[in-house]
Amino acid sequence: MTDTALVVAMLFLVFAAGWESPHPIAVEALLCVAILELIASFSNLSRSWRINRLRHELAKLTVYWTACFVAIMASFYLIGDLPLDQAGQWLPAAAGWYASSLVAIMLFRIVLRMALRYYRAFGHDQRNAAFIGATDTTERLLAVFDKHRWMGIRPLGVFDDRRPADGRTVALGEDAFGGNVDQLYQLARQGRVSRIYVTLPMAAEQRIKAIIDRFGDTTASIYYCPPLSRLDLVGARWDDLYGQPVVSVVESPFEGYSRVVKRIEDVALLVLILPIILIPTILIALLIRLDSPGPVFYRQTRYGLDGKPFQIWKFRSMYAGGDDRFVQARRGDTRVTRVGAILRRTSLDELPQFFNVLDGSMSVIGPRPHPVRLNEEFRTVIRRYMVRHKIKPGITGLAQVNGWRGETETLDKMQQRVAHDIEYLRRWSLRLDLKILLQTLIVPFHGRNAY
Repeated sequence: MTDTALVVAMLFLVFAAGWESPHPIAVEALLCVAILELIASFSNLSRSWRINRLRHELAKLTVYWTACFVAIMASFYLIGDLPLDQAGQWLPAAAGWYASSLVAIMLFRIVLRMALRYYRAFGHDQRNAAFIGATDTTERLLAVFDKHRWMGIRPLGVFDDRRPADGRTVALGEDAFGGNVDQLYQLARQGRVSRIYVTLPMAAEQRIKAIIDRFGDTTASIYYCPPLSRLDLVGARWDDLYGQPVVSVVESPFEGYSRVVKRIEDVALLVLILPIILIPTILIALLIRLDSPGPVFYRQTRYGLDGKPFQIWKFRSMYAGGDDRFVQARRGDTRVTRVGAILRRTSLDELPQFFNVLDGSMSVIGPRPHPVRLNEEFRTVIRRYMVRHKIKPGITGLAQVNGWRGETETLDKMQQRVAHDIEYLRRWSLRLDLKILLQTLIVPFHGRNAY
């Protein structure tokens, strides 16, 4: 309701600044309230954000307000408030309302969060939490609550009937245990437990069901935390398939609007980078032609998004007319030209791949595409090797800025590269892409592993 009040307040300010309407402002305000509250009822915005990160809350708020704004603008148009022949008059006001409202509701949430953090830091608004199961999942949750005190979650201890005496289950200290499940049940009956996290393995289905049934006559909130981390999840998220909870085990982070965001990022980077690389590209092309006979560009088949082949563009860095069989370049490789050696060491031979970004077959940042022979060689020996193809390949990536570029003559080196590529899928964000881009400007001049 506070978000609605802020948005309507911004609407009044915009009208006060000169946005004219054939209807009384109260009509537009009531229409806004109706649409905002209707969409909010489907957005689950009133839920507690105690254990969620701020950026997740702000992202959901942005999606919510954008959907509301589009619906409100459509409604205003239908009632005659937005004549298309006068778009030059109302469009700036509408854009100002959208931006000011978004800033207002975000600032409110940020201030509220900070106030609650300080409030909880002094011991207020606390929730007592207990854990059933001496597992590694419990160990991780205890560490999270200890690190993020702003959540206001106070662990009461771990309760487990089957804890081995020698402590072989997990590395939990003796002081972490609060007793058995019977003792926890008594605490819950007395109202001394707010939350109960059940972290037993999925194989203990009957025990879990019995615990849920038993604690059903208490006021404690119960959460089941399956040990899904053992599955080595990539892009994990919960979904609902007509009432059936579904968890993704392996999924691209660029499903839905994230794919659009990634493409917008690529286009924005192209607009910034293409004017900068235009003159260097022309000079490099001239140097290649003067250095050795043959074409300026070189094309090769690589695997792209979902493992589909595409043609990658590069500056030619080797003598033309050699053996067409693929062999990775090595230190002192006689096939590399004088100009090619410099291009490969500084990664300038990759500049033409911005054409691949332009046509959508590549992204600026993502896992480097490997030659087909390497893909076929390693996909059977490196676990989850092909998962790196769940996103578009990139000109630079997390593996490259961490030194895993160039020749991969050993299995261990390729495993390290693939591990970084999959880690990129897990951690992707615009902030991470910016960090990789900045590091890329430095890494090429180190010349490490590039021959």
